[in-house]
Amino acid sequence: MEGNTLYPLQLLDVRLYEADIKRIDSDDVRDDGEPDDVQAPTPHLGVQVKILRHDESRSASVRVTLEVDGPNHESPDFRLSFTIEGCFEAQVALDEIDEATWEEFENTSAMALMWPYAREVLQSFTRRMRVDLPVLPTLNRLAMRGADES
Repeated sequence: MEGNTLYPLQLLDVRLYEADIKRIDSDDVRDDGEPDDVQAPTPHLGVQVKILRHDESRSASVRVTLEVDGPNHESPDFRLSFTIEGCFEAQVALDEIDEATWEEFENTSAMALMWPYAREVLQSFTRRMRVDLPVLPTLNRLAMRGADES
């Protein structure tokens, strides 16, 4: 494959960086101070992305954190937070990658490449907990790119 057709950052590995999983007893009170039966029946999903550049090793790390708070009306209450880390190797020195490519990577490619792994980890955790949570949807990379360009 031609060198110019390859993306300058290649995903080498994805690892589980950290995880915290808790079941919430029905007698507990949530952080908002409301009793359990006042909570909405749909889960909450929070997503954070952090990108770290490692100039000395010509690499970058992308950490994606998902936070999910239940309840789901058909399953036990839970709080789940995990971070996965994607290890990327640069094909050139990081300072040789132009700013437009970095912007595209930070706003589109990093998340598009990491999202399937985040979906799989969340699905695996919730399946093992016997929590009935829908599979996260796939991302529309073209729409992400379009939003980035506008």
